[in-house]
Amino acid sequence: MGGLVLDVIIAYIIKTAVRWRRAWGNSKWERVQARVHSSRVGGGYVWNCPTAEVAYSYEFAGERYSAIDSNLFFLTASAEEAAERLRAGEKVIVRVNPALPQESVLEPDSNEARTAIDPPSTN
Repeated sequence: MGGLVLDVIIAYIIKTAVRWRRAWGNSKWERVQARVHSSRVGGGYVWNCPTAEVAYSYEFAGERYSAIDSNLFFLTASAEEAAERLRAGEKVIVRVNPALPQESVLEPDSNEARTAIDPPSTN
């Protein structure tokens, strides 16, 4: 039992480090508004850890793209909370690789960050 717990912790640390490196590497990519199509706890576990998946679409250079962003969590409850935060139809911010526009990542706290591109209406 202890070995399984250790495996989960190690998998979580590795996957989190990969995500941080990916986020650091795309900090210069263009910020684009996207629309959420769905958000759920993913179809299974990645390295024994629950995963929240957000499906979204965006336009870049006149073309439409779709993607799924996955975020690993240590606890299922945390993954469920993250999936519930973004609902279908909401606007979010993604970072798009200008050299490969089909490559994108959801910006952390994207539903709060969208106001930088799309300020709330005052009506």
